[in-house]
Amino acid sequence: MIKSPKGPISLDLELDILVGINGDRRGAHLSRNIEAIRDAIETPREAGYLEEYLEKVAHSLLNRHGYADKARVSAKTRYYVDVEYSGIRGEGPVEREITGEVHRDGSRRWRVSVTVYGMTVCPSAQATISRILGLNPSEAPSHSQKAVLRGTVETRGAFVRVERIARALFSSFSAPTITLLKRRDEARLIIEAFKNPVFVEDLVRRAIVNIASKLYAEGIKDAVIEVEANSIESIHPHNVYAYKRITLDEFYITPQA
Repeated sequence: MIKSPKGPISLDLELDILVGINGDRRGAHLSRNIEAIRDAIETPREAGYLEEYLEKVAHSLLNRHGYADKARVSAKTRYYVDVEYSGIRGEGPVEREITGEVHRDGSRRWRVSVTVYGMTVCPSAQATISRILGLNPSEAPSHSQKAVLRGTVETRGAFVRVERIARALFSSFSAPTITLLKRRDEARLIIEAFKNPVFVEDLVRRAIVNIASKLYAEGIKDAVIEVEANSIESIHPHNVYAYKRITLDEFYITPQA
């Protein structure tokens, strides 16, 4: 069982395990990796957060592999995060990958990647159609598409909760995707989305700003942020991709991101 803001939950995990060895060794004792996982699962204790479990496995790996200088454990899983948009509440699916790296000297590094889905409305087509039809831009039709948005935060020591990254990403779209929508909520979501058109480049810029703001509010000053977006185009045979990598120091020197 894993602890979450909603209480203990069960998750299927895909684990990757790595230990760093010196050049004078031909390889690591693989059975010790399985023992480290078993120890973390079987040790009686209250449910903890996923990052606590990963860190426990990493420490167990270092204890069992006395020749290793570091241990890295990654977990992939699917999760659901509460989403609110213009008064519409629901859940959005989140694909997350958490990597914890513990060094022999006690230092830690975390890499948290979160992938979410949302809707974008094209501002260019909307502006053109509004001029042709003489409509208010927010009331003009446009083409819309699903976009896949991935945000990654790397930190030293501090851990950033998946929910915070996910909500920063969801708030970057024209509108987020929500698992369950009744007709009136569906209509309201579409109407609000057309008031909030974004290019795929805007989507990445917004996500950088939203994530950086949350990190800064939590007192995290040393972090690297990566954001990539893939717009699954509705009227083109190709998709559109955008990417940005920036440190928090760079962000606050050049806040235009």
